[in-house]
Amino acid sequence: MTAPAPDKGLPPDDRPRLLMVMPYRQFVQKAQAEGFWVGAIWDPRLQTPEYLDDVRALADVFVTTDFGDPELLRQTIREAAREHRASLIYHIGREETMVAAHEVAEELHAEVNPATAIRFLADKHAMRDLLAHHGLSPVSFEAVAARQDVPAAVGRVGLPAVVKPTALAGSRGVFLWQGAQDQAAWTDLVDAYGYDGPFLVEEYLRGPEYSVETLSHDGRHRIVGITEKLLGAPPLFVEVGHVHPAPLAPHRKHAVEELTLRFLTLCGYRFGPAHTEIIWTTRGPRIVESQPRLGGDRIPRLVELACGLDIERAVFAGLAGSPAEVPAPTATAAVRFFTFPPGRIDSIRDLETVRELPYVDELTLRLHPGDTVHQVRDSKGRHGHVIVTGATPDQARRRCDQVLAAIELVIDGTPVRADGRAGGPSAAPEPARARAVTPSPHRRKAATVQYSSSTARRSS
Repeated sequence: MTAPAPDKGLPPDDRPRLLMVMPYRQFVQKAQAEGFWVGAIWDPRLQTPEYLDDVRALADVFVTTDFGDPELLRQTIREAAREHRASLIYHIGREETMVAAHEVAEELHAEVNPATAIRFLADKHAMRDLLAHHGLSPVSFEAVAARQDVPAAVGRVGLPAVVKPTALAGSRGVFLWQGAQDQAAWTDLVDAYGYDGPFLVEEYLRGPEYSVETLSHDGRHRIVGITEKLLGAPPLFVEVGHVHPAPLAPHRKHAVEELTLRFLTLCGYRFGPAHTEIIWTTRGPRIVESQPRLGGDRIPRLVELACGLDIERAVFAGLAGSPAEVPAPTATAAVRFFTFPPGRIDSIRDLETVRELPYVDELTLRLHPGDTVHQVRDSKGRHGHVIVTGATPDQARRRCDQVLAAIELVIDGTPVRADGRAGGPSAAPEPARARAVTPSPHRRKAATVQYSSSTARRSS
């Protein structure tokens, strides 16, 4: 259905009309700040009612539909675009529905990218086929349609192998298969998601992992920065942190950037952000996957703290014809995620102490006393995060470690710290007088503590 939002006092016919599929709150605000009329299409099952009430209040038009029905989604986009005379249709939310949205945009001559480019970036199998065809970033892989075919494919690709559900996102169901004994654990994992296929089975790439944040305009790709990725323990691939900008030797930085630019050009990508994940192996850089959207996990905030660029607003500034300049970084920013063991929470300690640290930019804990903590299987299930700034990557990492060691939950009578260690005395965070010299010059707000039991996906 379509529901006009409250009148904002702006003459709608004087603004270019941007219809967005799955726009997060800040996307609506920042697109409007760049002069756009913004229509929003959402599936109400994908966010909390409170969150979507905010989007409804911000957007010029708010439409809901079932994203799980591809034809209904396409028809909803067509009808909303025609009814509200949209000049552009855009989707930089979750990957599952991007191709459909861009195909309708092409059909209505309202696209910013060819749908084929979006398919190469959003579809893991299509990306692997493209790279293999052009001999770029070679990786052994095999596509399989159903779960019963996975064990044989693992045998052909060779152990260890990474098994990826190609229709899931956010690290859901990605599994490192190291031996025959892993089949039962993998089966339990895909059962938990109710997922039967298709899958990609890939060789296991060993080495440090990075993501390259880019902005494209008229087919020209600009590197915004490279982010270091920190992963949890195998067999899962849940991100536990990021550091921006990544500390990389110049020759590695150049090679990672060059591979990313060649890849985006090969895809035919024309406009917008991309988030390309790369592992530095003994054979050089190899592409893990890429998405035609901004990086998640609060990476846009890390970029802003490090160099001052609001990359979210820069997307819409570029759409309005004013591509932003990318400043050089002047600080380092890092995020770490909390993953507590399962059990019932008796108490939570030391949050207020951490909140007062001047290098803490954000602090979120999605748990309360009395809640039951569930095992973390993917990025959606993590329990909270902290963002800190520092003068160097080492200092930012050290500050993250100190924050994680300082926060303590008592779970089933046992004190547990956010770094996974047993509770008890821990090293005190840096004293206040030593911290005053290194806050990021780009911080715009005080540190916050948020408490929420919601596990809905964050907007970043």
